[in-house]
Amino acid sequence: MRVLHIISDWKWTGPAEPVVSLCEALYQEGVDVRIAYRKTPIDFPERTIEKEVKKRRIPFYEGFKLNRYFSIGDWIHDICKIGAYCKKEKIEICHTHLSHDHVISFLSLYFRKNRPLIVRTDHKRDGLEKGFLSSLLVRRTDGIVTYSERIKRWDMERFGISEEKIFVIPPGLNMKVGPLVDVRDQLGLKVGDKVIGVIGRLKVDRGYEIILKAYKIVKKSFPNAKVVIMGRSSQMEKSVLKPISELGVKDGVILAGYRIDDYYSLIDSFDIFVMMRAGTDGSARALREVMAMGKPAIVSEMGMLPEIVKDGETGFVVPVDEKALAEKMLILLRNERLRKEMGEKAKKYAESNWNYRNSARMLISFYEKLLK
Repeated sequence: MRVLHIISDWKWTGPAEPVVSLCEALYQEGVDVRIAYRKTPIDFPERTIEKEVKKRRIPFYEGFKLNRYFSIGDWIHDICKIGAYCKKEKIEICHTHLSHDHVISFLSLYFRKNRPLIVRTDHKRDGLEKGFLSSLLVRRTDGIVTYSERIKRWDMERFGISEEKIFVIPPGLNMKVGPLVDVRDQLGLKVGDKVIGVIGRLKVDRGYEIILKAYKIVKKSFPNAKVVIMGRSSQMEKSVLKPISELGVKDGVILAGYRIDDYYSLIDSFDIFVMMRAGTDGSARALREVMAMGKPAIVSEMGMLPEIVKDGETGFVVPVDEKALAEKMLILLRNERLRKEMGEKAKKYAESNWNYRNSARMLISFYEKLLK
């Protein structure tokens, strides 16, 4: 089976990690896979798709422009080149991941004879957006992959596609935890402090104000509770700093910033974890990483979050309401035995369900079904 994955980005954000890790797992499963990405346009010091692909020794192709920004020359180049490359390499599946590479691949391949099948992964937190052109495109795409049953149902209803064309593959995890260090002193935590962990891009639509309002309620009856927020964003003034100031909880909130080297050590310092809304890529990777490290989580009913956290088993699912959230926070903060039990169940669930090799095998079976 010869498969080409295309992602029209170079940054290590959003769907980049799951796309690269899934390609790596497909390669390990014996699939003749290669990945095409946008080459890094600048001397960028942090992780990029290109660096990760080459580091993991995944077969790749760099002959496409994959420029999402307005550039008619680059778009025409790719419309010509993708089809020619697929014909030359006898590609059977062209698997796209973002709207730009989906459109360009469709225009390059759909009207060719003996073309490869076109597959699209819906990485969107709230499903693919419906419009006249997107509806035409999705309905004529051979297969759709989603991360959750909820997104699958949304896409089926929005675009009128049959259940046979759409397949759910839970996102995997590729965690290299390494040695952990105690960061409590570095964070200014005292003996007896209990940590409510929060991770994510600090954007205004992610529900941080609800979390901080709930924390204000918690703090009144549980004064040694602290909130550690890990992340960054140009929107953090509105999303986090302003609510902290207005709610008067500055003394209990620790802004840990964006972490790489000690990322898992910070997670290890958490007693519980809270997420109100997943990021735009919809995979809720931070939530799943925290659960894989044995931490109970409290999440909202939004998106795929209730499919990740089993209410009453690996954590709690609550409405988007500070009082309901505070109630569950207090239950876990006050009960060490319950925290441990839920954390252990979360870790076992993660080990069983979020494995990229398993995801790759599921995807291979979907490919085989489409090719019949």
